[in-house]
This record gives sequence, structure tokens and C-alpha cells, in this order.
Amino acid sequence: MLLTFDVGVDERHTVQFSFNKFWGGLSITVDGYDVVDTVRLASVELVKRYNFVVGVREQHYVTIEHHRKLMFAGFRPQPVLAYVDGVLVAQGVA
Repeated sequence: MLLTFDVGVDERHTVQFSFNKFWGGLSITVDGYDVVDTVRLASVELVKRYNFVVGVREQHYVTIEHHRKLMFAGFRPQPVLAYVDGVLVAQGVA
């Protein structure tokens, strides 16, 4: 699953969320630089939130939420929601 969206008006940045449901690899990059790079095999959380700031002169607060079901999560759709400054800007399903 790959979710890409742009952040900023004058200072543009590209945020990319990548998740492999089979292997559990999860990465978040901003302009090609890693913000999060991990393997998520098991979790007790049904919603995992990733919060970070994008930009230097023009700062924006980004939150990416990765939702999963309680049972058989690997076999069920896992919605991913991306917010910039509290506004939903992109969504996808892993």
C-alpha cells in the first residue's frame, strides 16, 4: 500500500506512507528522507498514530492514522488516514 500527498503552499514537501501487509514493513518519508522505518508484526493498538512536523519556514503538523481490526487484521482492510493541520488530506486502504 502506498499513500502519497503534498504538504505546504510556499514550501512544498511530499510525504509518502508505505505499508506491506504481508511482511509488516512500514515507512514514512518526507522528500525521500525517513521519518519512520519499522516492521509492524503485532500490535495491541487498534489505531496507531504517527505525528510529525513538516517544513522549516512554513510548518505543518501531520498525523497519519493506521487502523486495524481486532481479529485477523492481516486478512482484513486496514484504513490509513492522513491529516495536515487537523484536516483530512488523503486516505487509502492497506
